Amino acid sequence: MGPGGAGAEVTPRVPGGPGEVAWGWGAAGVLELARRAARSLGSGPLAQLRAAAREELGLPQDKLIVAAGHQPLPIHPGILLRELLLAHLPGEASGLWLVVDSDAPREVGFPVPLRRRRYTHHRVVLWDNPGRVILARFPAPGEGRLRRLWELLAARLSTLINPAPLRRAGEFFCRLPPPGEGWPKWWEAAKAGWAKTEGLRRLWVSELVQTAAFRNFLGWLAAREGVFLPSYARAAELAGLPPLHPGELPFWQLAGGSRVPAGSWREAHFPRALTLTFFVRLVLCDFFLHGAGGAGYEPGVDLLFREVVGIEPPPWGWLAGTFLVEEPPGAHLPGREFPFFLHDLTQLREGLSGLLSAL
Repeated sequence: MGPGGAGAEVTPRVPGGPGEVAWGWGAAGVLELARRAARSLGSGPLAQLRAAAREELGLPQDKLIVAAGHQPLPIHPGILLRELLLAHLPGEASGLWLVVDSDAPREVGFPVPLRRRRYTHHRVVLWDNPGRVILARFPAPGEGRLRRLWELLAARLSTLINPAPLRRAGEFFCRLPPPGEGWPKWWEAAKAGWAKTEGLRRLWVSELVQTAAFRNFLGWLAAREGVFLPSYARAAELAGLPPLHPGELPFWQLAGGSRVPAGSWREAHFPRALTLTFFVRLVLCDFFLHGAGGAGYEPGVDLLFREVVGIEPPPWGWLAGTFLVEEPPGAHLPGREFPFFLHDLTQLREGLSGLLSAL
């Protein structure tokens, strides 16, 4: 187990070895920490909002809720490991995967291993996004685009000595669902089918912001603007995020599908990263699980709990894993962020088995 944990002043680390998993959440297990948080938040200042939000979203009232999430992108298996953990929680807990389709990356693509004179990688891009349109507005790809993507992918993977990544990618593409409700839901269905996590509850940010629970949270913050905005400035600095410009709120509004800063509470639509995690930890879940990178946000969110809510923050944890593509057998390509469907699912499940014993 890696060092770190719920609020500990330890920098989460990315494991270096293939198949290595590291995590941190303090001395107690996740479920015990979630129980403590449920008791504290269930009698705290937003207890009524928490209960109403769970009822509105159909989340279980009688179970601990452990949450994590990511953008709907071709993630590497170290991120997928968090989703697998949530899908295999014991019966007293329920997993919640937050699909951050409010993000607006410059492109939707992923690195692919490649062998020329030396081993390297090439980035395959499914969509460029110069207008920084949010992912919720992306359509599911048609057959022509997928066919071209497969041709590019196969051409690069066929340069490897090890045929397994090409075979796994082929199996994944053969099982892709038909185009449906747009990129985020189509992609999440494809990922869940590969990892067999279809039973895990998913919540899309684009749908979450339409709920009464989120609007009530906005109203609660607006009523505390004099405390919240100075605290947010300190939280952003602590988390290493850029400060807001004068007149901005830590929310986005949409303009033609792209995000622009919100200047009033009436315009606030999508929360920025710290505000989103603050809402999820305060209202939706009992324990939040980050990757090693996102864990840097949480000291800032902890500050918001103390200064805005006036309570000690609930615990949180982090989980990271490194899974490398072998080439040639016994060696490994540089890099750790090749998409999950090039990897051996058995290796992920082996990493998960040790992790589950630490809950």
